[in-house]
Amino acid sequence: MLSRRQALAGAAAVGAALTSGKAIAQGAGDAALKALLDKLAKGAGGPADRLALLEAFPTEGLSSNARLDRDAVLQAYETEAELVRRFPFGASASAPYAVTTRAGWWTNVPEAIRTGGDAPSVLASRLKADTQKIRADAALGVIAPAFVIDKTVAAIAKVAAGASGDLAAELARQSEVLLALKPQAGEGAGVRFKDADLYYALVLKLNTGMAISPDEAHARGLDAARRFGARADALLRARGLTKGSLGARLTALSRDPRHLYADDDAGRDQLVADMNGWLEKAKARVPQSFGAIPKGARTAVISRMSAADEAAARQGYRTPPSFDGARPGTYFVDLAAIRSRPRWTLPSVAHHECVPGHMLQIPMEEGAAAHPLRTRLACPGFSEGWAIYAEQLADEEGAFAGDPLAELGYLQWMLFRAGRLVIDTGLHAKGWSQAKAESWFADLQGPAPVFAPIAQDVERAAIGPGSVAGQGLAWLALVELRAAMRRRQGQDFDLKAFHDAVLWPGTLPLSMLRARVLA
Repeated sequence: MLSRRQALAGAAAVGAALTSGKAIAQGAGDAALKALLDKLAKGAGGPADRLALLEAFPTEGLSSNARLDRDAVLQAYETEAELVRRFPFGASASAPYAVTTRAGWWTNVPEAIRTGGDAPSVLASRLKADTQKIRADAALGVIAPAFVIDKTVAAIAKVAAGASGDLAAELARQSEVLLALKPQAGEGAGVRFKDADLYYALVLKLNTGMAISPDEAHARGLDAARRFGARADALLRARGLTKGSLGARLTALSRDPRHLYADDDAGRDQLVADMNGWLEKAKARVPQSFGAIPKGARTAVISRMSAADEAAARQGYRTPPSFDGARPGTYFVDLAAIRSRPRWTLPSVAHHECVPGHMLQIPMEEGAAAHPLRTRLACPGFSEGWAIYAEQLADEEGAFAGDPLAELGYLQWMLFRAGRLVIDTGLHAKGWSQAKAESWFADLQGPAPVFAPIAQDVERAAIGPGSVAGQGLAWLALVELRAAMRRRQGQDFDLKAFHDAVLWPGTLPLSMLRARVLA
């Protein structure tokens, strides 16, 4: 085990070497491990098979970076294999329902019809297999929440309207089976089958790479909501907004026309210019908190979407920068409903989506040469967790000082992050209903700062347990790990060294990351 000083010094050395153009040293076994991980990434065998193959791989001759790949993926496979062994149902290890608004072969039908892809008979056969799985899982007590069944059946009906023959018949049959199960779904919106508490704990571990009880996860979310809510309350009161829940007051503020952009090209151009102003200030602060910085992070810009994307109301998306900056990074902001984007909600977006958020972390991940399978499996919540942490870091650096409206925007985003964690754990660990989750979330944050209705977030949490909770937990774990390192080092604490230790090795399970940083 590396000592803490060795881990920190090693991360700093890796960062300095990479940004100066030097390659990471390779071990004799690295190529063979990469070949195995490439094979496993394609889904070779079941979870137990993949675990056995990686367990049997010899560790001698691996570079330190390759050893991280092996150990991180192995830990993820251990959790995945345990989940599938104990809970052999659903669409995947962390998706308990075979068919939902987001899962099942029915979701492939529109594209197949449009492009002439899979033959209707092939799709019909796959739909039939999905329907059989719905029945088999129901026999184990695994039935999607009633409101999810209603939404899924409605979505399937729209797809069936464009189908015919056996394909249309199988779509209708699948809807009939789902509706027949609805009376057994009960009133709950979370997982409700045998040993559901253990299932949810394992799903949280799969998404974070650390063991945490659902109750503790819920408590962490509530604590964050209270802390950020208290700050938002004080700022709202200072503006004379004293009555109603936080959400109600944030809603009132969001409708104030003084803080809205014009719904025209000039308004959109001004919004993008304002966000780039915030981004340039963020870039200038980066050397305060980070050591070796990838060139790609400095290329980040914010841009309007194409006219076609804006007309289609496409959600925001990014093209991440390459490590060396040869491919610049761009965040395309969604502006179709520009009157729903108060200017005070946007500064935090620049920090989350660009710097020091995704467009700092992603090129560092590339530079660290972590295998893509490690990036995907070791801690699925890490990338989003880092970007949330980046928003908090920007606030701590004084990004919003002297601008209480921008600070309020940041706080609303943090309430949204904490709120997602709370509703995920509330549904699956506390027995919250769909209605309670939606009402609680609305009272906390008001209008969602993203273009996704609260009902959509609740649905997402219901059918994908642990996913958004994992993002919130990763954020809070990074904050806690930094505090633990600060307590140990006292006046010798070095924020740059901490960030090097977190980012330069590439994504790691949070338990492994903590052990390395605090060894």
